Amino acid sequence: MKIDVESRPSYGLAVVTLDQGETFLSESGAMVAMSSNLAVDTKFNGTGTGFFGFLKAMMAGLARKFLAGESMFVNEFTAKSDGQQVMLAPTLVGDVERIRMKDDRAVTVQATSYLASGSDVNVALVWGGFSMLFGGEGAFFLKCTGTGPLLINAYGAIEKIEVTDGYIVDTGHVVGWEGDLTYKIKKAGGWKSTLLSGEGLVLEFSGTGTLWLQTRNLSSLLGWLTPQLPG
Repeated sequence: MKIDVESRPSYGLAVVTLDQGETFLSESGAMVAMSSNLAVDTKFNGTGTGFFGFLKAMMAGLARKFLAGESMFVNEFTAKSDGQQVMLAPTLVGDVERIRMKDDRAVTVQATSYLASGSDVNVALVWGGFSMLFGGEGAFFLKCTGTGPLLINAYGAIEKIEVTDGYIVDTGHVVGWEGDLTYKIKKAGGWKSTLLSGEGLVLEFSGTGTLWLQTRNLSSLLGWLTPQLPG
């Protein structure tokens, strides 16, 4: 399997080349183009085999759609011969980054930042805590484990920050994180700053690890766009 990420950071596009029998999964609607000798299967955004496995996968897909704002389905691309390609891109204008997953690695991403992954990468819905309900970005995350490639996407460019003590990030700019990091949600400053500065709520990370941030904020875009729409 070979993955090339092109047109970064504004219009990220992943070109995935598969050999016979190799499989790659992506968010529903992420496919831009593909070779003719790929088999495509659409399934619920969860895992399971047999009847009860199907029910489990269906419930997981429903949870990820209605609780995390993610697609209910994933597309599974399997190569029927060597050298087959599929091109994948996120819905929003922005960056795509490849992360190499291994057994001792766990990466947590915002639900809308997951784009695609290899078949041996496990993606589970995790509860972010009641405080995240007030952050405006959703209270659920996706925890990615296993081995193989993981593709994440962002609105805007992706900035990678190595945290050695602590770091504060606007809730709308967090893409994902890994390592010994914990977080709490808090006001950007006092009540005056929170209400008048436009910064709102932030995530204060503690510990050591890696943060992936996006340079643009979708909530800010929607806040600017909505008043411009005709009544």
